Amino acid sequence: MRRNWRKFFERFILAAVIAFVVAVAPLPVWTPEWFLYWQVPTAVFAFIVYIGKLLIDTILFPKKR
Repeated sequence: MRRNWRKFFERFILAAVIAFVVAVAPLPVWTPEWFLYWQVPTAVFAFIVYIGKLLIDTILFPKKR
C-alpha cells in the first residue's frame, strides 16, 4: 500500500511542476490575446482532473499498478 502512495506523490509532484511551467511560461509577442486568457485556467483544470484520476486509481484500484 505504501508503494501506491509513493507512486501517487511522485506523479503528483511531476504534474504540479508541469502545470506550473505551463502556467508561467513566457509566450512570444505574437501570441493571440484569447490564448493568454485561457492559458492558466486550462493548465489548472488539466492539473485538477489529472490529480482526481490519480486519486481514484490509487484509492479504488490499488492492485492495477
